[in-house]
Amino acid sequence: MEEGCAEEIFSLEPYEAAVPVTLVSREIIGKLAATKSPEGIVALCHRPRNEPFDTGRALILDGVQDPGNVGTLLRTALSFGFKDVYLSSGSADPMNRKAVLASQGAIFRLHIVPRDDLIARIGTLKSEGYAIVSTDLKASFSLSSLPQKGKIALVLGNEGQGVSSPIQALADARVRLEMSGIDSLNVAVAGGILMYELKK
Repeated sequence: MEEGCAEEIFSLEPYEAAVPVTLVSREIIGKLAATKSPEGIVALCHRPRNEPFDTGRALILDGVQDPGNVGTLLRTALSFGFKDVYLSSGSADPMNRKAVLASQGAIFRLHIVPRDDLIARIGTLKSEGYAIVSTDLKASFSLSSLPQKGKIALVLGNEGQGVSSPIQALADARVRLEMSGIDSLNVAVAGGILMYELKK
């Protein structure tokens, strides 16, 4: 609500806000809320901002299908300064209830482009001076070997297949996380580690 996205609030108790507040019953809150045990307040919000932040850090999601993963990645992206987020048409809708819930409100503080043409987007980002860094389990470069100065767009791929071949072909660098005992991590976990490292 601090981002100015709320248009109306529905609450069990009086609530001070700059938008209209309607007192409703617990039954109504239960029907409006996406959770089984709602907090007693629900806000009607419009979609977040459309203007890029251009912070020098961008996140690209190529076919990330689970809305929980998308929401978690959005929350992590905000935490580590990846405020411009681009999603392919094969990715889950960031406005999906599960994604919104997992984002913990981060969705309203990011510039998000769903159903984006990633090939065209990467071309634009490259023209703006971004290095495209893609994850790849078979990559020969570990993250620690990459230079971390300048603009970087991180590409994360589908939970099962990874980043698609056409997008991989456009990457300036392909990186892997050095692991032992297991060959891969959940995309949201891997994304968190990579964004943290690339933020430094």
